[in-house]
Amino acid sequence: MSSYVVFLRKELQENLRTKRFFVLMCVFLFFAFSSPLLARYARELTGWLVSEEQGLDLILGLIPPPTWVDSYSQFYSNLSQTGAITVVLIFMSIVLREKRGGTVDLVFCKGLCRTSFIMAKFTVAAIVIFISLLAAVLICYVYTLILFEYAGSLGNVFLGALAYGVFLWLTLSLVILGSTIAKSTAISAVIGFFGFLLVVLLNSLPRIGRMMPGNLMSRNVELTIGTYYDEFAANLVIAVIAIVVFLALSINILKRQEL
Repeated sequence: MSSYVVFLRKELQENLRTKRFFVLMCVFLFFAFSSPLLARYARELTGWLVSEEQGLDLILGLIPPPTWVDSYSQFYSNLSQTGAITVVLIFMSIVLREKRGGTVDLVFCKGLCRTSFIMAKFTVAAIVIFISLLAAVLICYVYTLILFEYAGSLGNVFLGALAYGVFLWLTLSLVILGSTIAKSTAISAVIGFFGFLLVVLLNSLPRIGRMMPGNLMSRNVELTIGTYYDEFAANLVIAVIAIVVFLALSINILKRQEL
């Protein structure tokens, strides 16, 4: 346990030193600040870009007045895939770098087991992801409240953030698996992107698609605005099971590899 805690601290320091936390936070905060503004002033922006001769009144008539719901729709529409892709790019060499640098041999000689190695990496990365997401969601909530004078229930907003956060953790577990399998950063990135796309595409399967965890990304706006859907619990449970399976595979593969 003591070696696990030490490695956990090492991972946290590394994430801060390599600017992973800073980069992820910047990406999330960009959409948190820009999305409510775009939702609120979409009509005004359209009016500024389109002249009267181009049928401004007709175009504005097709754009409904913005509401606080549009703010969250804009936020998650912009962030959903971009956030997952950013997670893949930032963490695609999370295990591979240790194997290449020989650090993994050193920590295993010091008594750290493979399970603790993988779990420490996942734990710190998951915390970094969720702190970044939570900060962005809170800023989006405050901005929405300022611009629309109402921003929905804070509990529902957190629930929507939790749904998307679990989806990002699922993406992270896929990235860790890819980084454990791959012998190059490029292959690790390909595995991460392919895994992400596969999770998203599973939503389109007939009958069982609505049960797939990709809905945590595509339907979390419903949770945010207080419209619950029946399959949410199933999406959450399947996502957690998938995370456990991918991490277990990473640990098993790491044990079998010659380091």
